[in-house]
Amino acid sequence: MMQLNDRENMILKTTIEDFISAGVPISSQKLHNRYFHSISSATIRNTLATLEKKGLLKHMHTSSGRLPTDSGYRYYVDKLIPDNTSMIDEYDNVSERLSAVADNLEDLLQATALMLGKISRLFGVVLVSRQQRSILTDIELVQMASDRVMVVLALKSGFIRSVVLNLDLAIKDSVLKIINQVLKDRLLGLSLDEIQDTILDRMRETDVYDHEIVQVLIQNSDKHFVISGDKLIYTSSFSQLLDYPEFHEIERLQTLMPLFNEESLEGYFDKYLIADSENLLIGEEMGDSNFTDCSIVTNPFGNANIRGQMAVLGPTRLPYEQIKTILTNFTEIIGNVS
Repeated sequence: MMQLNDRENMILKTTIEDFISAGVPISSQKLHNRYFHSISSATIRNTLATLEKKGLLKHMHTSSGRLPTDSGYRYYVDKLIPDNTSMIDEYDNVSERLSAVADNLEDLLQATALMLGKISRLFGVVLVSRQQRSILTDIELVQMASDRVMVVLALKSGFIRSVVLNLDLAIKDSVLKIINQVLKDRLLGLSLDEIQDTILDRMRETDVYDHEIVQVLIQNSDKHFVISGDKLIYTSSFSQLLDYPEFHEIERLQTLMPLFNEESLEGYFDKYLIADSENLLIGEEMGDSNFTDCSIVTNPFGNANIRGQMAVLGPTRLPYEQIKTILTNFTEIIGNVS
């Protein structure tokens, strides 16, 4: 990455932060009047021209002020803002409110997304890791009648799934317990995808392989060992973004709003973001041409029950330093709640 001198760094940082705050390009004269009284406006103007030649700033027409390019934001994020370990003012309130709903995983994830959006004043997203979400931690066979058995699956993420099997033959409780223990021994700790792919081989050499319950589970593993009906992604309200002039045009809204539904966002995360890693994409880096005036910042999160990513999405003039701090704080809070 290119290197700038101290004056260029200082003027670039101030120009970007003023634009992030106000959303209006700033001129050399205003930079002089507001921030750099000891530097002449001519010197500032020359520095802005140099930064523009380096592709970090741009202007819309000859007499207008400068605003950042995607490359300018990238340089700013990588070189000019510190790794912030500070605590947000709302830390204790967020921790208290999320702890209050920690017993219900769905409520915890939805509350996290809503509070991310509220505190950042942008669009908050929480995405549950599909792999972690589907690891089997327990399986119970519950006899409902002599020929009816409920299969209850408990997953590491906290989700519970149950299915009722209608059998052709009656089954004794003692036999049911034996089958249940074999299923525990062979399947616990696997993801549901792994179970679908390997249950036949895992059960083939067992004494209960030929039993009707086992055969039903093997032959219909793609139906019984699946949680497709459960939510994977949680979001805040899109209305937070309407405060930004970038999203005031009706045509732009018509393009953007379908991209913010849960199915589209899940597809975007899977295609463009690295799971279990921090991501920060700006403008063209977003990959999808419909998002080229947007940015996204993500953090992985996890505790004993769940893993995934939380994200803040908005226009390219995100307050990046603040957003990184918010996500770091939320990641810590989620890691501590149980």
